Amino acid sequence: MKCLKLLPAVAIIVTMILAFGPAPEPAKAAEPTKPTFAFPAENITIEVWWHEYGPFTAYVKELIEAYKKVRPNVTINPTIASSTDMNQKLTVALAAGTGPDIMDADASYYVAYYAKGVLEPVNLDVFGVKSYQELAARYVSNGLASGTFDGKIYTLPYQGNSMSLFINNKLFAAAGLNPRKDAPKTWKDLMVLCPKLKKVEGNRTVRKAFEFPYHSPRWQLQDLQPMTEQFGGKILSDDGKTAHLNSPETVKALTLWRDVTKACGDPKNTKNTASNPNQDFLDGFSVMWITGPWATPQVQASPIKNDFTVVGLPQVNPAKPHTMVYGWAWAVNKNKPEVQKLVAWDFVKFMLAKPDEWLAKAGFVQPAKGVGETEVAKKFPFFNVHMKDVQTATWYIRSENVNEIAQAVGRAVDSVVYDRADPKAVLDAAQASVDRILKK
Repeated sequence: MKCLKLLPAVAIIVTMILAFGPAPEPAKAAEPTKPTFAFPAENITIEVWWHEYGPFTAYVKELIEAYKKVRPNVTINPTIASSTDMNQKLTVALAAGTGPDIMDADASYYVAYYAKGVLEPVNLDVFGVKSYQELAARYVSNGLASGTFDGKIYTLPYQGNSMSLFINNKLFAAAGLNPRKDAPKTWKDLMVLCPKLKKVEGNRTVRKAFEFPYHSPRWQLQDLQPMTEQFGGKILSDDGKTAHLNSPETVKALTLWRDVTKACGDPKNTKNTASNPNQDFLDGFSVMWITGPWATPQVQASPIKNDFTVVGLPQVNPAKPHTMVYGWAWAVNKNKPEVQKLVAWDFVKFMLAKPDEWLAKAGFVQPAKGVGETEVAKKFPFFNVHMKDVQTATWYIRSENVNEIAQAVGRAVDSVVYDRADPKAVLDAAQASVDRILKK
C-alpha cells in the first residue's frame, strides 16, 4: 500500500512560512444552508471524538450548537478524552470496526490509520470541488500533505503548532530579570538563570524555574526530538524504517535534559496532566515552559493574563537552530454508513469554515491560505515569534509506530530523571525495543 512520502524539512518550512505570509484571499467554505449535494432529510446522529483541551473543547461545543441551527435534523454526540488516551481509544475502536464518525488525532497517527484502511477520503461534493487538487488549492502549498495518501485527501487539519518558550514576566522581574533582555537563547543560558528563579523551602520546591514535560510520552518525544536535532541527529530516519534512539546525538540530548532538570525543575511536584499540560505555568509554579501558540488563550484567561513573554525555543547552537512543529486533523471513519459519512464531512466543513476564529478562540493555526493576513493573526500575542520558530522546524515524527516510539522515549526519560539511570544504557534498551517493532 503506497502513501505519500513524508515532507522533507525544507518543504515543511516553506509550507508553514507561506501559511503566515502574504497570500491570496482564503477560499471560504460554503455555509451548509446552500449545499451542492443532496443533504439527507431524515434524522441523523453522528459521534465526534476529540482530545481534551479547555479552549478547544469549548469552541467545538460552540460549533456543535451553531450547526444544530442550520442542520436541525442532525444530532452530534461528543466523546472527549485526554490526548494520551484518545489514540488508544481510537486504535481499539477502529480495529473492532466501531469508533466515532469523526475522529481527531495527531497527524503522525494517521499514517497507521490509513494503513489499516479505516479512513474515508474527503467527500468532494460536500466541499463543492471537482478534484482533490482543487480542495488542496484552498490551503498553502503542501498544507494537506500529511493526510494525503495515493493522491486522495483523507484528513483536514485544524492546527499546526510551533513549540516556543513562555516566560512569566512578574516572576522574572521579581528575580531582577528582564524577560526580553535576559531571556535564554541556549540551554546553558537557561541553566544559568535557574538558580535565580527556582525556590526551595526546606525539602519542598515552591517554584520551578523551568520544567520539561513528564505528563505524557508524546510530549517527551516532542521535546527530545528537536534537542536531538540541535546536536545534529535524528530520532527516526526519513523513510520511517530506522530509529536512532541510542545515537551519540540522542544520548547528548537526554544527558542535557537530565542536567537542565537538576538545575531548574522538580518533576515529582507537578499538576500538569495530559488534559491540562500547561497547569504549572498557569499557576506560576513554573517560571518558564515550552508550549505552542494554542496555549495563549488559556494563559490569557489565567492569573498571568497578559503578563507573559514568548521567545524562541532554547538552542544548543543559536547559529544552527532546530525546532519542531506538529499538527492535529479531523478525519471520517470509513466503516460508517454512507449517509453518516456524508453528514460527518459536512460538519467537518462547517467546523473549519472560519480559520480566524480557530486562532482567536483556541490559538490554533490552520494551514489555510491567508490566515496570517487576518486581523486576528495581526493582533495575536507573539505570533511572529511562533512563526520564526516554525522556520527552523521539522515535523514531529510520523510513523505507523509513533505511539510505540513515544512510549520507549518516555520510559527512557523517566528512568534517567526519576531513577538516575545512565542515558546511554536506557537509550540502548529503547533502541532494542523499537527495533523489534520496526522489523515486524
